[in-house]
Amino acid sequence: MRVRLPRRGSNPRIQSVGVDALRLARMPRRGTGGTVDWAAGIRDAWTFGEDGAAASLREFLNDGSLERFDAKSAREYSEHGGGSIPGPSNGNGQSNAPKASTERFRADVRTTARISPYVRHGELSPREVYHSAKAIQVGSRKSRARSAAVFLRRLAWRDLAYWSLWRFPHMCDEPLRPQYATQWWALPWDPVGRGDSVPRAVAVNKKRWHAGMVASSDDALRAWQFGQTGYPLVDAGMRELWATGYVPNYVRHVVAGFLIEYLNVDWRHGQLWFHDTLVDADVAIQGFMWQNGGHSGMDQWNFVMHPVYAAKSADPDGAYVRRWCPELAGLPREFVHCPWEAPATTLAAANVALGRHYPKRIVLDLEDARRKSLKAVVDVRRAHPEYVLPDGNEALPLPEPGRTARCITRVDYRMMSEEVVTRQTAAAPWDASRRQRRDPMSRALDDAAALSERIARDAASVLG
Repeated sequence: MRVRLPRRGSNPRIQSVGVDALRLARMPRRGTGGTVDWAAGIRDAWTFGEDGAAASLREFLNDGSLERFDAKSAREYSEHGGGSIPGPSNGNGQSNAPKASTERFRADVRTTARISPYVRHGELSPREVYHSAKAIQVGSRKSRARSAAVFLRRLAWRDLAYWSLWRFPHMCDEPLRPQYATQWWALPWDPVGRGDSVPRAVAVNKKRWHAGMVASSDDALRAWQFGQTGYPLVDAGMRELWATGYVPNYVRHVVAGFLIEYLNVDWRHGQLWFHDTLVDADVAIQGFMWQNGGHSGMDQWNFVMHPVYAAKSADPDGAYVRRWCPELAGLPREFVHCPWEAPATTLAAANVALGRHYPKRIVLDLEDARRKSLKAVVDVRRAHPEYVLPDGNEALPLPEPGRTARCITRVDYRMMSEEVVTRQTAAAPWDASRRQRRDPMSRALDDAAALSERIARDAASVLG
């Protein structure tokens, strides 16, 4: 559409042309005639502009969120059979004492700043954020000052990501550790394009690898993108991302880890989806973080989030999942993150039919999926020993010829292990061996066993 502008000299003031006249803000329409307002959730979730940025920073610094940023809490899972078993160990070498969890990992309450979109779009200066938090660090009691210090370190990661992209301009496109360009993926990256030509990428991968680790279609990727994996914590995170353009940092690790470690999808597919959907999408930060999660970055993190067990830190009561996966809202806490383990009577009472109301799991054997991911990396290390250092870590070639840097490498890979070493353990509500059974038959058996024990104790007290 052409817009006629005033001739030079005819009007000293250039007239403003509204967005409506430019026809740039027209909503797409469905074939049935309805409007597709895909940004409604984003508008509801955010207050745009500098006023919204300042309010979000003030809220984080002053309403208790900063204190919770580095606060630790140990949860006792006593209700619904979640109590700890007496004694120092549960028989598997793991303590039964409740472990402290960092509050900023919570997705069901606000414990993070939620200022990243404002910093990304220039509505909030990182210098202002730094000095505001630094003032609190200097003038506050010990616990609050510690939280401020942890927050400032996280803020500095932004500059580390920017420096990394400046130092390695290909960081968003190719593995920093060059040997990982040969890694097997169930769904690889299109070697000549942007990742959109999935059939061609799959065809290339099928030719390269043996039948035991064949390439897949992109169905798993699509299920992940739209929160239909059958794993509630993963689905809740991806649905929040689609609706609001945001997902808390810990849950970002959960969903990214699921895509890479359990679906074995090349990290660049995840980076591209985050870039297209996040309101705080940042090329440097996304490239830096997805590289690390995808094995080929400067730091192979020594943690992998389990799609169920991560709930003990992110969503201990299930409120986050119930919000974003309302079809599961009627399930009790111990099954809301793993509905496939719920008895049929519990599912029926909650009006949940897996495969109809909520999708069935797209990965049935999580351990096998992890082993495939582990094997893919170990195979890379065996094929490229020139990058493996004597201590098991790996060398990263630097832009200057002949120079390398030592990169932290995950313990599983340093050990060249055939079995997964880095894993997340279950808290009591999601440990089937420690969970109270809730179906009527199991309850009746438990009641009978309890009655028998009580009779035996009473008899022993009479005889004794």
